[in-house]
Amino acid sequence: MASVEAQYEDGVLRLMMPLRLQPGERVHIIVKRQPDASRWDLKRLACVSDEERELAAAGLHEWEQAVKDEDDH
Repeated sequence: MASVEAQYEDGVLRLMMPLRLQPGERVHIIVKRQPDASRWDLKRLACVSDEERELAAAGLHEWEQAVKDEDDH
């Protein structure tokens, strides 16, 4: 198993380093995008509705209580 960086160009992933594979060998690939601030919608992320705040607060309280209960056992 190897972690290799690649660049996507014209529908093809171009590896940044060679792999030690046999010709015709098949592999399984997991693609993980690198963080790129240009893809973030900062305006949307900055806008949080009152309902979302309430849901987040309720969820945090339930999570906090579950952790405390687990620690007590």
